[in-house]
Amino acid sequence: MTAEDWAPYGIGSPDEDGWYQDYRPVPAHLKPSPPATPTDKKTVEIDGSIFALVQNWQLVVAELVDRGIDLYDPAVLARPWPGIRAAIFSLIDSPTRLREVLIRR
Repeated sequence: MTAEDWAPYGIGSPDEDGWYQDYRPVPAHLKPSPPATPTDKKTVEIDGSIFALVQNWQLVVAELVDRGIDLYDPAVLARPWPGIRAAIFSLIDSPTRLREVLIRR
């Protein structure tokens, strides 16, 4: 957009480049519509509860080992829990075996 495009909405006097200090809001009918979201994509429902994670704890441990995190390593056990919890819950958001098991069918 150029200064000329915005000029009808300018408040006050323009500077030497044609820009105003402030502008009125653009009317809704002139704003572009938001991009369409794909409707053909299936929405999956995932059970991200603590109970579901505990039921599949072997997969949680295995997936974390694949990422280089050994939950039973003393150095990992000494780390603060929020970082470990974030790593566990990140398994649900990425394509993992755990995510496949947690999909509600």
